[in-house]
Amino acid sequence: MYRGLIIFCRPVLFVFSFALCILMLPQPGFSAETASTQKRLFAEDEVLLRFREGVSDDAKANAHARVGGKRVKKFKIVQGLELVKIPKTISVEEAIQLYQQSTDVKYAEPNYIARAQTVPNDTYFSSLWGLKKINAPGAWDLGVGSSSAIILAIDTGIDYNHPDLAYNVWSNPSDCNSNGIDDDGDGYVDDCHGIDTANGDSDPMDDYNHGTHVAGIIGAVGNNGMGIAGVNWNVSIIGCKFIAASGHGYLSDAVSCLEYAKILKDRGENIVATNNSWLIADFSGTEPGPFSKAVFDAVEEHRKSGILFIASAGNFGLDSDINPTYPASNYLANVISVAATDSVDGLASFSNRGRRSVHVGAPGVGRGGGLLLAN
Repeated sequence: MYRGLIIFCRPVLFVFSFALCILMLPQPGFSAETASTQKRLFAEDEVLLRFREGVSDDAKANAHARVGGKRVKKFKIVQGLELVKIPKTISVEEAIQLYQQSTDVKYAEPNYIARAQTVPNDTYFSSLWGLKKINAPGAWDLGVGSSSAIILAIDTGIDYNHPDLAYNVWSNPSDCNSNGIDDDGDGYVDDCHGIDTANGDSDPMDDYNHGTHVAGIIGAVGNNGMGIAGVNWNVSIIGCKFIAASGHGYLSDAVSCLEYAKILKDRGENIVATNNSWLIADFSGTEPGPFSKAVFDAVEEHRKSGILFIASAGNFGLDSDINPTYPASNYLANVISVAATDSVDGLASFSNRGRRSVHVGAPGVGRGGGLLLAN
């Protein structure tokens, strides 16, 4: 029996293989949202801000006092970056203006919304052509991946119990004991297979099905007589859930996922790349959203640590050189922006393009981009 949503995924091969996947079906619960909510771009009671280097705790407290803000999270990945809760009596725009009047503040911005990618309801192709198009069988003759390579999927989570995935899901060597203790000191208790920053816990179980199919294309177990084969038959996949069951998440939670990846990398885990099949957009996901300096700074820290940031180019049919779509349009050396191609190697009608800002194309239309995982 097939389970969950149909996902169209774009496999990308470099030293190891990754998948950029796109939702096709309507988002759960979306129809109940009002028109004003659908156009909402950010959390209405939060601000992301970064203090300049060397600012004292007293100076930070004074800056918060002017606005009435309360720090709810201090990020480790970017020095001085904080998530701040603001009072209901002030708007996000007003809070940002007040914060930016302080010379101690480097920048302040809204906590923007991100969404899993969506595409139009195109007719499915009758066969899985994508793996053949990238000559995956030829690559498999040379190698089928390695469990020592770790990919962190920043998405809606992962069904780490799925029979076609479980063997390739990463298990934390120090925190898979369910003892209620943060044994490895990474800030998360019992983070056996990853974390859930959307709900603030250590269980990245997928309740939206997008991230599970992303993981399936990255690394569904191959040659096991069931389901599908991922681009990598052997790989280690970590789930970081920042997109909730509603299909949207906040950039503060995405930055927390990037921070988690860097923590693991710094302690010696071989984090090769993060996979990012999401975009900054309005609540409906129909219009690209603004640039985020907080995300840029976090991805820059990944560059310094040698972690690739693989991202979908976007599904608005735009020229990203003129109309950037973030996070794929962040101009950093570790960012790889991937467009969707069809069965004749043409650009998919919905895919963004850009001579300077989109780097590669990979199968992303119909079943060429992926199949359902089956139970």
